[in-house]
Parts: sequence; C-alpha cells; structure tokens
Amino acid sequence: MSVLQTLNSGPVEYVGSGVNHEGEHFEGTLRVQRLLEGAAVMLHYEAKLQNNEVAHAECTLLAPDMSGTLTLWPVMTGLPGVLPHRAVAETDSQVTFASGSRANREVFREEITITCHSDGALTYSHAWGLPGGTFEDRSSCLLRPR
Repeated sequence: MSVLQTLNSGPVEYVGSGVNHEGEHFEGTLRVQRLLEGAAVMLHYEAKLQNNEVAHAECTLLAPDMSGTLTLWPVMTGLPGVLPHRAVAETDSQVTFASGSRANREVFREEITITCHSDGALTYSHAWGLPGGTFEDRSSCLLRPR
C-alpha cells in the first residue's frame, strides 16, 4: 500500500513528539483530510513548543501531479509561498519529497519525508539547507494515532 493509500485509509489525527533544528522538543499534531474520494489528502501539521508557542505550522496538499508523480504542495510558516516537493524516493512505507537538489548550495532546498510504521505510527521529517549552507536533517516527529 502506498503512503497516499495509507493516509487515506488510516486515522484522521496523529499526535506525538519531536525535536526541531534548534534542539527544542515539541508536541506535534497531524490531521489528515481526505479529498475527492481519496484522490488526494490535505495534511494539517503543527509543532508546539513546551510553552505552547507554535514553532511550525503547515497545510500540505498531497496528490499526484499531472504526470502521476506524487507531489506535496506545502504552505508553511517560514516560507513566503508554495514550494512544490516531488517524490524522489518511494517505497510502500516511506516517501521522500524534494524541492530541489540537496547539492545546490545556491538556493534553499528541502526534503520532507513521511514514513508509515507497521504499528500505525508515522514519522514526519524535514531536512533543508539555506543558500550557502549545508543540507541537514533538521526536524522530525514520531506521531501515533489519536
């Protein structure tokens, strides 16, 4: 079963904890909204610090593009607009979406990885590099069905 199929057939809300790029622990929430009978899902993700401050929020459309490539279209805090991320590595349980080559140090580039675990949990991870900076894993959250 693909990640899109898993998200379509699974729980509509996940909660868990993670660590961001500044080493801060946070509580994560991921809500899954099924669209058009499973053709796509909208992911609503939020990471709150221990003081209840929202450290990161995003709404992400996950669907195949017109060529059939699974693609994320995230709108998120920290970015001024939508930056499409196309699947660059995919198995039945994990997909990594990229917005550009991790080797291109001239631009912002990001990868978002969704991993579906056999126990029903999900991991939602971000890796990125600023222009002129290194590309590294920056944030990850292990989420369990609520």
